[in-house]
Amino acid sequence: MAYIRKRLGKWQCVIRVKGKPPTTKTFLIKKDAKLWGKKTELHFFREDNDIQKSDYPLFKECLERYRDEVVIRKRSRIMETKLISYLLKESFVNYKLNFVDSRVVALYRDRALKTLKSSSVRRRLAIVSHMYTIAKKEWGYKIENPVLNIRKPKSPEPRNRRFTNDELDKLIKGNRASPKLRLIIQIALETAMRQGEILRVKPEDINGNTLFIPIAKTKPRTIPLTLKAMSLLNNAELPFNITGNALSKQFKKLCDHYGIEDAHFHDLRRQSLTNFMLERNLSVAETMMIAGHSDPRMLLKTYNNLRVEDVAKKLS
Repeated sequence: MAYIRKRLGKWQCVIRVKGKPPTTKTFLIKKDAKLWGKKTELHFFREDNDIQKSDYPLFKECLERYRDEVVIRKRSRIMETKLISYLLKESFVNYKLNFVDSRVVALYRDRALKTLKSSSVRRRLAIVSHMYTIAKKEWGYKIENPVLNIRKPKSPEPRNRRFTNDELDKLIKGNRASPKLRLIIQIALETAMRQGEILRVKPEDINGNTLFIPIAKTKPRTIPLTLKAMSLLNNAELPFNITGNALSKQFKKLCDHYGIEDAHFHDLRRQSLTNFMLERNLSVAETMMIAGHSDPRMLLKTYNNLRVEDVAKKLS
C-alpha cells in the first residue's frame, strides 16, 4: 500500500489505495516518511472498516445514477447527458464519493481550463454540484459538496453582438435563406423569443395580440405581439418542423455565406430586446415581461446592449 522513494535528495512516501486518490508526502528523514506512511495506512484501514464510511459508492456510480434518475427529466437532458459522458472519462470518477473532495475537484477545474472555456467548465462543475446535493438530500449520503468550497472559473463577459442593418438585410432579404429560416429569423426579431420557444409555438397558443409560451426556460409566460409578429405567426405553418440543432446549423451556414462573423442565433433575442427599449421606448419592466426575466439585472447586464451613441442621440 505504501512505499518510500528518494526524490531530489528527500524521502517521499506514496500511498495508493483502490477507490482513493494517491496520497504523497515528502520528508527530510526516511524514518519520518515510514512513520507517516504507517499512520496513514492505519487511518485508511479504520475508514474502510467503518460501516458508515465504507458504504459510499464510486463517484462514477453516483454520476450514472444522477444521469438516469434526475437528468432524464430535465429539458436540458441532451446537453447534460453529453457533459456527463465527458466527466465519466476522467480518472477521479473511480474514487469513492467521499474521496472526491475539494482538492480533487480543484485539480480537475485547473486541468479542464487548459482546453475548455470557463463557461464550459462552469457547466460541468454545476452538474457535479447538483449531483452532490441530490446525493445528500435524497440518497441519504452524509457528504459535503466539494464544489461549494472551490473558486469557480470567472464568468465570461456577456456577449454584446449587435447585427447591423446591412447584415439583417442579407439574412432576411437575401436569396440564400429558405422561406422557413427567413420567417423564423423575423419572428425572433419581433418577439425576442428563444430558439426553442419559437420552434414550439402552436396555433392555439396565439390569442389575438398575445402569445402564450407554455414551456420556457424558467416558467410559462404570455407575451404581447407587435402587428408584424401577429402577421408572421398567423401566416406560418405551426409548429415549425425543424430541430433546434438543424436550425442552428442552417443559421451558421447562412452567416458564413454572407461573411457575418461571430453571430449566434441567440443574438437575435438580444437585438430584439434592445430594440424594444431603444426604438419602441419600452421600460425595463415592460421589456422584462417580454423576456421572461424576474431580475432586471439579467436584462440590463446580458441583453441590453445599448450603445453610448444611442444614449447620446437622446440627450441631443
